[in-house]
Amino acid sequence: MAIAEATDFWRADPEYDGGITGVMKVAHAAEGFGMDLELHIAGPAQRHCMAAMRNSNFYEMGLVHPKLSNIVNPPIYSCGYSDQLDSIDADGYVEVPKGPGLGVEYDWNGIKIFQYDEVVIK
Repeated sequence: MAIAEATDFWRADPEYDGGITGVMKVAHAAEGFGMDLELHIAGPAQRHCMAAMRNSNFYEMGLVHPKLSNIVNPPIYSCGYSDQLDSIDADGYVEVPKGPGLGVEYDWNGIKIFQYDEVVIK
């Protein structure tokens, strides 16, 4: 699509495109064509990827409204991380989580609420 000039920007998601490494490879390919890469939906991995890219300038937060919470990202963090509208500062920036790994702590009991199946492999 880039060679045919059929798009204005590229899109990637660490959940679907090979993790953070895969997204960074796609970002570098897009940069080679002089094009931006926009990350699909919000999350800690997306924030880290965006902070490491030169060719991304849009952080997508899906299904948000000033009077409604972001239902795409349920409350699964115990460290205060959020992808609600109030996580955007006055200048339009979102903070990149700090700390080991993705920089967030998960609320495993909160995650269990959304569980619909369990598989144990021995």
